Amino acid sequence: MPAFEALEGMPFWQELVTEQPQKSTYFLSRVFGWEIGTEGADNYRLARKDGLPVAGVLPLPSGSSAWVVYFFARGDHSARVEELGGTVLGTGETPMGAMMLCRDIAGGVFGIIEPAGEESFVAAGEPGVPVWYEYVAPSTAAIDFYGDLFDWTIHREGSYFTAEIDGAAFLGLSLIDEAPTGIWQTFFGVEHLTSAATQVVEYGGTLIEGPVDSPFGPLAVVEDPTGAGFFLCEVEKPEFEELSEADSILDLDLGD
Repeated sequence: MPAFEALEGMPFWQELVTEQPQKSTYFLSRVFGWEIGTEGADNYRLARKDGLPVAGVLPLPSGSSAWVVYFFARGDHSARVEELGGTVLGTGETPMGAMMLCRDIAGGVFGIIEPAGEESFVAAGEPGVPVWYEYVAPSTAAIDFYGDLFDWTIHREGSYFTAEIDGAAFLGLSLIDEAPTGIWQTFFGVEHLTSAATQVVEYGGTLIEGPVDSPFGPLAVVEDPTGAGFFLCEVEKPEFEELSEADSILDLDLGD
């Protein structure tokens, strides 16, 4: 599985907070093929796909289950979060790095992570890992909060916004005035959506909506057995050309 280098301000990590971690990890390991083991303090569970970290599962003593999206940033951003009207809910250390849990001005929960070490590589864009992130915003002020916090370039088309780097979108923001609060949504890739949706139900989850066609491809909205919601998105499995020692470097297209 290839890894991509994330830039500051981009989504970097996702974490499931739940009071039923055993039930959640069983479900996720079956639906996505993740290998999940306990690492570090506080019984933190780290999920890997083909050896690469893809998500964390954090036990909660009580409360509803939910996915939290963490954004990559170096240094302490707590003062900036509060200056913009947000709230810092807590901080902690995990095997992935230093984390800060926050609430935005519209009530949406998100996180900021400073990865451990100098590298900032993430698995993304294929079956079994995140392929997209989207924020449901009840106001343009909520969108501006993130743009100001992470210095995003934001492009708008009607009620839909995208955050971009060098003209390439890396997440979406949907303006829905009647939304009660802001909420981040994670889209996980699967190779065959119909089969994945069947597995969701088979292993105790719920199919909320779909499969339906969308500009991203076939989609389904689901919940795991603990009520944590997320999207499934059908994506193609990447193919890589195998090279042998006999292949001449002169025959390879290395670009300009």
